[in-house]
Amino acid sequence: MLKDIINLIKKIIWRILKHRLIQKYEQFLKYCIGGGTALIIDVGLLYVFTEFCGFWYLLSATLSFLIAGIYNYSFQKFITFKSESKKYFKQFLLFVVIALVGLAINNTILYLLVEEAGTWYIAAKILAAAVVLIWNFFANKKITFKYV
Repeated sequence: MLKDIINLIKKIIWRILKHRLIQKYEQFLKYCIGGGTALIIDVGLLYVFTEFCGFWYLLSATLSFLIAGIYNYSFQKFITFKSESKKYFKQFLLFVVIALVGLAINNTILYLLVEEAGTWYIAAKILAAAVVLIWNFFANKKITFKYV
């Protein structure tokens, strides 16, 4: 009986903590879902552009990053941040500026890992994307979808 009470208390505590954690990090989790989907688009296009179109991997990375960015803006505006601002163009421009900084971070990490460390470009892309995810989330939260 005591064991059952302890297990019940554990379940209740876990549910409360889980609910609070999800509530606290819900926006970031949504951002990760949108960004994760954009990453799949990004890496998929990177592979197609490099392997099938014969583009240099940094050109492929730039094109794939920009195409995935358009998708990502839409997802983040309407789903993650639920921005009701009608200033689409201004928001999109800020999103693009932040994405361009992210692109610079992305391509710098990609170049260093591939050229200097001999890392496979897909693995390097995934590592670079993790860094860019953090930059993009906080920059968009604090700038793009807060003030515009």
